[in-house]
Amino acid sequence: MEIVLLILAGVVVYYLYITLQEYLKNPISVKEKDSKVSTKEYDFTLDPYAQADPLEKLRKSEFGVMALLIAKIFPDSEKKEVENLLVEGLFEDMANASSHNFTNSALLEDIREIYMASKTTDQSLEQLCKHYMQATYGEYKKRLKLVEFLLALAYIDGTLDEQERENIIDVAAFLELDNNDFNQVYDDFEAQNQITPQIDRVHSLALFDLEDSTEPLTPKILKEKLHASLKEAKQNILDIKNLNKSFALASFPKLKQIVASYAFLEESLEISSKTSDKG
Repeated sequence: MEIVLLILAGVVVYYLYITLQEYLKNPISVKEKDSKVSTKEYDFTLDPYAQADPLEKLRKSEFGVMALLIAKIFPDSEKKEVENLLVEGLFEDMANASSHNFTNSALLEDIREIYMASKTTDQSLEQLCKHYMQATYGEYKKRLKLVEFLLALAYIDGTLDEQERENIIDVAAFLELDNNDFNQVYDDFEAQNQITPQIDRVHSLALFDLEDSTEPLTPKILKEKLHASLKEAKQNILDIKNLNKSFALASFPKLKQIVASYAFLEESLEISSKTSDKG
């Protein structure tokens, strides 16, 4: 038995020896091996880990989609001073709240770029709302807060445009807001819009901290005061402390007062200017 095992072992060793000799005579060259591998270039667009364009990444984020939605609903808001200031205030809040790697100023510029470029976007409201739903999955109150802001923008000039109204109703539906929640928000804004602020020169000057000013009131000074007052009075809808605070009841009345006071003083300046020209 032992002799048989020795013979088998010898045969195996001899076979391995012959195989090794053949390999040494005909080794596989590196060049020949590489030639068998596909030289097709790697498509980085199919790589989920490839570095995405920062601006495109921001465009698909919660803040980017918000900017796109606002631009879609209010395509001419940059031509309206108060609306534009409220939108700019929101963008500043985005820059301050974001964990983006850019500096606040760089991020703010990117959001503005997305907003302005989106004026010609071919994406529908439904598509944009779908993206926002994905970006805010499980955050229902954020979606409701966005609709509050849209209503504030629509009502701030005192009149709810019919097209804006239809767009906002569509957005509320696409964001799957509860009918009772939306109706409550809508009714609150409508009720506040019916209240006419009591305006006179004394209270208007006091509102802008101009009652004790020794400098003559100019359009430039008045506009600066408008900017500062709106920035202070607006509601930061991104702040979690405001998620349960009604925009219509807590902030909108003060915004209306500011806008009405500004219009009153601006008209007074125009009248004074015309009177001086006649004199």
